[in-house]
Amino acid sequence: MTSSPLAVMIEDAFEALWALQPAWAVYLGKHEYDGLVPDWSADAVADVLSRLDALRSDLEVVGDLTADDAIDRDLLAAQIDKTRFEWTNLRIAHRNPMPWIYHLDPDLYLRRSYADDATRAAATVRLLSAAGPLLATARIELDEDLDRTICEWGITAAEGLAEMIRGDVVEAFQLADDGELRSAAEAAADELVAFARWLESDRLSSAGERFAIGADAMEELLRHSESIAMSLDELLAVGQADLERNLDAFRQTADEIDPGADPRAVYEEHVASVHAARGGLIPQTEAMLESIRAYLLEHDLITIPSEVRAKVAETPKHLRWAFAMMDTPGPYETAATDAYYFVTPDEPEWDDARAEEWLRTLNTFALEDISIHEAYPGHYVHFLHYASAPTEVARRLTSYAFTEGWAHYAEQMMWEAGYRSGDPRFRLAQLSEALVRNCRFVCAIRLHAHGMTVDEATQFFIDNAFYHEMPARKEAERGTFDPGYFSYTLGKLQILQLRDDCRKAWGEQFSLRRFHDQLLSRGAPPVETMRRVLLG
Repeated sequence: MTSSPLAVMIEDAFEALWALQPAWAVYLGKHEYDGLVPDWSADAVADVLSRLDALRSDLEVVGDLTADDAIDRDLLAAQIDKTRFEWTNLRIAHRNPMPWIYHLDPDLYLRRSYADDATRAAATVRLLSAAGPLLATARIELDEDLDRTICEWGITAAEGLAEMIRGDVVEAFQLADDGELRSAAEAAADELVAFARWLESDRLSSAGERFAIGADAMEELLRHSESIAMSLDELLAVGQADLERNLDAFRQTADEIDPGADPRAVYEEHVASVHAARGGLIPQTEAMLESIRAYLLEHDLITIPSEVRAKVAETPKHLRWAFAMMDTPGPYETAATDAYYFVTPDEPEWDDARAEEWLRTLNTFALEDISIHEAYPGHYVHFLHYASAPTEVARRLTSYAFTEGWAHYAEQMMWEAGYRSGDPRFRLAQLSEALVRNCRFVCAIRLHAHGMTVDEATQFFIDNAFYHEMPARKEAERGTFDPGYFSYTLGKLQILQLRDDCRKAWGEQFSLRRFHDQLLSRGAPPVETMRRVLLG
């Protein structure tokens, strides 16, 4: 069958995009890209961008399009624009060492059994053997005047990945002869440590506070990534208003539990104190997921397209920087199709005080809210709906704000739908997570467009998310290299507004199930694209 002109352009465009980001293709299940790292030398990148520019021009004049084709054409054009913007305006690969480092992360080959051990080990060897040339190019391409915080995170990332490679790679595969794998792992780890030392000696000493991308770039980022045309000042006002609403709700809910008490003290005494026993997080989470799933079905809130459950498991050792996370297969994965919900347990070697601190953080109510975000009806149910995505572009391109906005919206929606029967302790946990995302939204704009410092952002998280200093600083520092972490709150607010508009437009035909099913019917494009689909 002859492919349409648009279909040919789509494949050509993704070939170019995946040349810059082969790990993206591997995650999707395109295993012909296994073990590859990109060539990010100046000439090679310029060649790829030139190819994308030519395709962008062709997309402008392609005709005879269906409604789905027109959406795909617009999404692909926006992705090309975003890619050029990232390389020529944001200059991410020149300003941040972390993207170079993460190209050497073999995690997917270790944890997803899409092929036999020998095949995945061979891909890992190819990947790790590229460490020397890749990091040599990084030394050439990285700016001399890096931001200090971003440089420090790069050093941490290089050292952390080196430790993971030394400790986990060989043990991940059952091989009779692992000599080649062991040699590649040791060499790659040595290259990463040497790169960390180079960052310390050649970049950190001259680094300053240079992370801000500027107001114009922030607005362009929103335009290319999320089709947002509002000004930053308008957006900041919206985000600040949502922060104030959630702060008021947090204080009122705390007062409902213990009138007159400090809200954070109420959280610590009445919410954080309710948690699993040592060693009990995994069974508690398994039972919790079934309860949440049953609530969704009983109240007809969304279609769950499969009876297959997400499997609860302990987070792999090298990923235990996170409390919990979903690990879902890409849309082209045919063998390793299991989806895992990883929960990080209290470690057996911890003393009781450290274990208690961890369990209080992952208390029952917080864990429920996180599980709603990650699994039901958040990321896992979203993943299940990908099967209905109608086109290749819909399966391949995702919006940060839609993906995280949907999961964050799900937390609030479940409270609104009566989950936990009005228990104010669950409401406090849900609001606590919302306040963190509110702070990310406000700080992202202020850090990159209004001159906010990392110290000021740290204090903002302490004051408005009730965080202690250490996690507050980590959140603030993340904002220096992830200006898009406004996306959680942005996407949630967009979905809430679209829900209100659909309720008005559909009248008696509106239901939450219809809205949620149709919202998830095209993967995860910008929410503005789904406004076009749902409301014309």
